[in-house]
Amino acid sequence: MNKTLLMAIGIVTTLVYTQQPFAHEQQSHNVPKASQSAFQMTETATALVNSFTLTQKKALLLSFVDDKERTKWSNAPIHSKARNGLPIGRLSIKQRHLLHELLIASTSSQGYQKVWGAVRGDDELKHEGENRELTSDKFFGKNQSLGAIDYWVSFYGNPVTDKQWGYMITGHHLAANFTVVDGKATFVPMFYGADPAVISHGAHAGHQFLPQERKRGVELLRSLTDKQRAIAIVAKEYPANKFGPTDFAGPGKKDTKRKYRGLKASDMSAPQRKLLWVLVEEYVNNADFDVAEQQLAKIKEDGKDSLFFMWMGPSDGSEKVFYRVHGPSILIDFVDQRTGFDWNTHPHIIVRDPSNDYGQDWLQRHISEDH
Repeated sequence: MNKTLLMAIGIVTTLVYTQQPFAHEQQSHNVPKASQSAFQMTETATALVNSFTLTQKKALLLSFVDDKERTKWSNAPIHSKARNGLPIGRLSIKQRHLLHELLIASTSSQGYQKVWGAVRGDDELKHEGENRELTSDKFFGKNQSLGAIDYWVSFYGNPVTDKQWGYMITGHHLAANFTVVDGKATFVPMFYGADPAVISHGAHAGHQFLPQERKRGVELLRSLTDKQRAIAIVAKEYPANKFGPTDFAGPGKKDTKRKYRGLKASDMSAPQRKLLWVLVEEYVNNADFDVAEQQLAKIKEDGKDSLFFMWMGPSDGSEKVFYRVHGPSILIDFVDQRTGFDWNTHPHIIVRDPSNDYGQDWLQRHISEDH
């Protein structure tokens, strides 16, 4: 065998070997159809919708193209802000089981626990209120509207017949939005929180609802040098009004123009960038594995070094902190919420894709949220 042929074989072998990881990454989403999140969501949503009575369908099935209704959510108690659809308390026990099957099909195990943890936390908050003197009609009314039975479900489009559809579960500390467009699924925007953050009494005392979201952010901040911290921390206190932090990318804030602020990933060390990526994964991995993989791949395609980490509030990680991770395809806000309406400090969290909230990029149309 001559040298030229040997060199040619070597080059081809090297190319095949070096391209394999990239090819594997590209093929990682090609799992059997029955295991894909969009397929499982459609299958379980079909079972749930087929269980509805005609009266329930009239309330629950809304227009997919009516973006004003599809993006209408709030983090206020139901007493303060009405929701679309029907409350869980109006669903049969069988339908509640089917709703959980749909939610499981839409999320990872951690995502399912976090989403339903928001609901369970609200049950605990209602219980706390029952053991307090609620001196005002407003506080009493809000406390009565808390808990699982007053979290509302709505569908946009019909998963039984449509290739484009979505659904929402929303209440005091949750607005989980899921969208399916032509076999693709997205989980953003997703708002969730927990009040209380920690159970303070009884057999479950010490249980934390969302421990890692705060912990991961504090770990990253503590890893920074003094010089880096001076860039990352943009304010000693977060700006707020009577409803909470004004910078939080909550309901009605989808189209708010935001500058990148804080410390850029390219100005971090390799271990710090690792902590930043772990933080991103903590939130994106709330989605089912294939949807999370696609979202993470999109963030990588933008360039992991283009991410920014911004912090407001005490640098020791105590109460009333706010941090943001921001890039072209990801926006994560974490805040310690505490206003005159609250007796606990508790987290509010939102995960968005600025380029594809509610599947807008796939739909190729502008979508504005309703406040």
